[in-house]
Amino acid sequence: MKLLIIVLNSSDKLEEVLEGLIEVGVTGATVVDSVGMGRIIEGVPLFAGMRNIFRSAKPRNNMLFSVIRSSQAAETMEVLDKILGCSVGKGAGIAFLLPIDNVIGVCKDPD
Repeated sequence: MKLLIIVLNSSDKLEEVLEGLIEVGVTGATVVDSVGMGRIIEGVPLFAGMRNIFRSAKPRNNMLFSVIRSSQAAETMEVLDKILGCSVGKGAGIAFLLPIDNVIGVCKDPD
């Protein structure tokens, strides 16, 4: 099994991401509103010189978490890459997978 984490910088892509996940068989995810580091340190005097770096930071982001089968990993990442545009420059977010050694509360992955 894998832990899928998506940091979505473009909230307008949320519905498209969820639809893409459903298309590849990912039927459950948790969506959390989040705030990026740029928004938090923007007003801190120590980081005042870095304001220009974070000017384009959106005020709110979304993070999505899902436990997926290992067999879904490649197709899931392909769909997310198309939606988020990550392979053609700065995209609408990032997605990554982490291995899960053990899990309770969901059906275990046979692979």
